[in-house]
Amino acid sequence: MLALLVMTALLGVSSFACGVLPLSFTFSKSHLLRLTLVGTGLLLGTALGVIIPEGIEALVEAQIDPKLLSSRVALSLLFGFTSMLVVEQFVSPHSHSSLDVPAIPLHNHDTSSVEFDAELGELERQEGISRPGYVQVDGNPRSAVVTGAKARAYPLTFGLVIHSLADGLALGVSLFPSNEDDSSRLSLIVFLAIMVHKAPTSLALTTSLLATSLPRPDCKKHLAVFSATTPVATFVTYAFLSFFGAGDHADWTGLALLISGGTFLYVATVLQSVSDHSGSENASEIHKVMRITLIIFGMLVPFTLSSLLGHGH
Repeated sequence: MLALLVMTALLGVSSFACGVLPLSFTFSKSHLLRLTLVGTGLLLGTALGVIIPEGIEALVEAQIDPKLLSSRVALSLLFGFTSMLVVEQFVSPHSHSSLDVPAIPLHNHDTSSVEFDAELGELERQEGISRPGYVQVDGNPRSAVVTGAKARAYPLTFGLVIHSLADGLALGVSLFPSNEDDSSRLSLIVFLAIMVHKAPTSLALTTSLLATSLPRPDCKKHLAVFSATTPVATFVTYAFLSFFGAGDHADWTGLALLISGGTFLYVATVLQSVSDHSGSENASEIHKVMRITLIIFGMLVPFTLSSLLGHGH
């Protein structure tokens, strides 16, 4: 329980602290983009190299019928992945005309804005939000872009809140392997992956909210909601599993781990998919080889940590 309190407190405080920095300071977008790429790799590595193998092992230890094992693994992963897909599509439907309106940079490459969070960049395009230094080429005045700032800010925040719920699910479930040593090791790795992933996302959220001309006090409110979502989701998941005695049912733990692994895969793969189509400014900011290297590095970190910390058996 102490680990739960410490991890959730650190996640909430650090996420909010990172998010308020753009209100006072200017950051190098290239550095933030590098951190985002490492965070994407961490999510992939944690799902593929830690969470999913742990879930499968928990099902094996529960002595699941071998004939049912593969189907349970597949259905759990598919459920986690598709649930995120369905929720996101209903939260952020791709039906806005602004998607067809290109943005043209007003400045040269050295001063232009870099879309360092692919997920937020996609949400911004859906809501018709222009980054600083860009104008829409549909002939409308810039004042039309900032009209209804709050109406455009809510989908940005809500979309990331949904993904934060997935983070909380994964962290809450990671505290419930049947072996206590496994619990500490797994939760630490999941915590690290979420921490690194949320730092640039918090920065990007605040920057995007400012781009909607949302007042700074309201930006802080949106950031507070986003920062609190993962800790709250972690507590709810932990309480739910505790109430139903998941610690005494290895098969429940295994299924929950696999579902959370599916949600992690969705967040990571969708982020990377959007990043590949998020504009030429990203490609020119960081060389393709460097982007791939950063993602692979992030993917290897969770497995390396898991090996160094020991498996607990």
